[in-house]
Amino acid sequence: MDGVSRNGLEAVLLGLAPVEIILGTPMSFATEKLMMAYAGPSSNVRVERTSRVCFREGGALAELLSLFEKPGVDVPTNENDRCLMEINEEDNNPCGIKAIMTMPELVVQALALSVRYLKGFGMDRIICFGSSFRPFTANTEMSLSANALQQLEVLKNHSTGSMDGSLFQTINNTCTASGSRLFRHWLTHPLCDRNQICARHDAVSEISESIGSQRYSINNPQDEEDRSCPSSVRSDLSTILSSVLRMLAGTLDVQRGITRIFHCKATAKEFVGVIQAILTAGKQLQKLVLHDTDTMSSQHRTVHSPLLRRLINTASSCTVLANAVKLVSCLNKDAADQGDMLNLFIASVDQFPEVAEGHVTVEMAKQKLELLIIEYQKQLGLRNLEFKTISGTSHLIELPLDRKVPSSWMKVNSTKKTIRYHTPEVLKNLDDLLLAKEKLAVICRTTWHNFLADFGKYYAQFQATVESLATLDCLNSLATLAKQNNYVRPNFVHDHEASQIHIKDGRHPVLESLLGVNFVPNDTELHANGEYCQIVTGPNMGGKSCYIRQVALITLMAQVGSFVPASSARLHVVDGIYTRMGASDSIQHGTSTFYEELNEASNILHNCSSRSLVIIDELGRGTSTHDGVAIAYATLHHLLKEKKCMVIFVTHYPKILNIVREFERSVGAYHVSYLATRKLLELADRQVVINNTGMKHLGEITFLYKLVAGASDRSFGLNVALLAQLPSRCIERASVMAAKLQEELSVREKNKFGRLIDVPWESPPKVDLLCAQPYQGLAEACHKILSNITSSQNNDDLADALSSIREARDIALKAIKGC
Repeated sequence: MDGVSRNGLEAVLLGLAPVEIILGTPMSFATEKLMMAYAGPSSNVRVERTSRVCFREGGALAELLSLFEKPGVDVPTNENDRCLMEINEEDNNPCGIKAIMTMPELVVQALALSVRYLKGFGMDRIICFGSSFRPFTANTEMSLSANALQQLEVLKNHSTGSMDGSLFQTINNTCTASGSRLFRHWLTHPLCDRNQICARHDAVSEISESIGSQRYSINNPQDEEDRSCPSSVRSDLSTILSSVLRMLAGTLDVQRGITRIFHCKATAKEFVGVIQAILTAGKQLQKLVLHDTDTMSSQHRTVHSPLLRRLINTASSCTVLANAVKLVSCLNKDAADQGDMLNLFIASVDQFPEVAEGHVTVEMAKQKLELLIIEYQKQLGLRNLEFKTISGTSHLIELPLDRKVPSSWMKVNSTKKTIRYHTPEVLKNLDDLLLAKEKLAVICRTTWHNFLADFGKYYAQFQATVESLATLDCLNSLATLAKQNNYVRPNFVHDHEASQIHIKDGRHPVLESLLGVNFVPNDTELHANGEYCQIVTGPNMGGKSCYIRQVALITLMAQVGSFVPASSARLHVVDGIYTRMGASDSIQHGTSTFYEELNEASNILHNCSSRSLVIIDELGRGTSTHDGVAIAYATLHHLLKEKKCMVIFVTHYPKILNIVREFERSVGAYHVSYLATRKLLELADRQVVINNTGMKHLGEITFLYKLVAGASDRSFGLNVALLAQLPSRCIERASVMAAKLQEELSVREKNKFGRLIDVPWESPPKVDLLCAQPYQGLAEACHKILSNITSSQNNDDLADALSSIREARDIALKAIKGC
């Protein structure tokens, strides 16, 4: 099980990007290497190791169930709270104890280790909420491996490992931190449910159409008439959404703030800021659905998309807003900003009786001091006498040097003209005041902790609201992307229809953002009942890898819920995108380049289905030519015959194209087009040898980057070597060797059967024709003989050709003996 799950674990690490990992020991060596490759010394990931031996034989389950026995833990049981928790269109998570009881043993152990670790920080209560439990890969989500995420550069680019040039950085227009995190999750977990995908597309379409449209008045009868049309869109939808998201972007991270409040870690300033932001956002969003009712027909609603309406209703829930008002009304905002805990609570006898009593005690101590100064004014006959505070010392009585005072008065400090005193009564009342303030501070700290702890009963509601706001941020981001880049809405066929991908004028989303109008679009036509495999050939640097990545990224974006860079797109939902691209070893895992290639190919063959999209770029480069061709051919043959999935296969091996004969209707040969001078074509055909002076006039090739039907037998490798500025002697020598190899190949082709005639043959045994009986397998033998002869004619390897001829001879001898 550890081996089967390891590939998925790597994808989870890339998707979550955790900064802290708990490792339960003992652990397999292979998994240990994988974790250290991600969280090694060069990373900023903290690793905590702990033994899971104590959690065997039911110990882990007991540890988890003990959470629900604690007093004061509020698990949402109210129907309204459960509804508020269902904020995602794909959310069908189980809840609480029921979820734990259905988990596999290893998952229970991992969760128990997490709970024990969180207990040390007082943060284990969060486990009690069912919304905390979510499978990493649900049935409604596409399977994306770590290879696919890396090779398609979904989160990071290959060159620097940064987000620059990645799909995430290119199409992410979210405003809030929580929205950005959710958008990252969407990209690593595209949807596989057509209804959920279309629900997102409906929401994105409605927001996109409202961008830049003219505002209408809710009281205008003409506008009401316009809104009766189902296609009419509320014009201020994007305006209000953008205003809410900009406001949230300027505040704290509300999602993490809610979690900090739940764990009693938030400061008063943070609490007020988070709750006030949610309250402000909810009030603004209420404008969008204020006039809508559940009984109103969809034609007359101001927000048509069911997903949008549900998210807005959750984010602007009257229950949540009422609770937000209740919470912030208890606190003094100015005191919260200044961190003044003594004056934080707006105390009342009913709500905070201990705080109110503490304030009364402090005020009484202050009043006693005020009475003392009046008494001293009368005693000394000084009407303007008042307490002074000098250098942090308060309640000083300042008198001239010649003023006589009681001997019990204590001299504190003096100047040339005055002396400052503390009286015994003042000191006693100051001690009483200080004690009252200290008691009040303790009461306020305790009350604050209890206040935060009581927030647990509202947590599910506020968390649902925050997640709704994050989802709205993602949808608004996709709408902005579609509007700014002229993307189109993809059309998804029904699940019962054949797998297919039809893209008209498709564009690579990342490269288009870099190149702008200069990007060359390409069409893609794949259909399970027709041509479902494309074999792409063509020159180096011609755009083959760009094309296949483009198809994969457009498919991924469509199932995320985004519009796509094309003039039109009709797709079938795929259950996975599998890739085999690039060439690199893995020093951390101790594997070679060729092993990595075959391991990726193996994962594809084991996991893909007829509903998958498979992208393979130059499989078999890391070994000898014959082995590479054989493996590439066999892999493609297996995909076509056994899996019957949609495949785009890039190769420089001409022999791979022979598979078209066996799968004539299912496989098409294509190449990326180019324009080349006559001299360059002659060089590509190895008909000329260039020298040092001739390299300057090698000729030019112009890449058109357009996919056209038909195979290409030229790669223009020497042209690439010249562009890469290899030394002239190397290129000259390469051209000589290329011409010599081409000449040898041509001679061998011409003389292949001439050589076969010279091979010594064994004399066939004499057969008595009079005694011969009809041989039942004669037809089959003849078919095998012809097949071997044909194979020898198409084989460039002399040894293999001889082997095929000998095999044909043996079959013939056997047939003669059987007659």
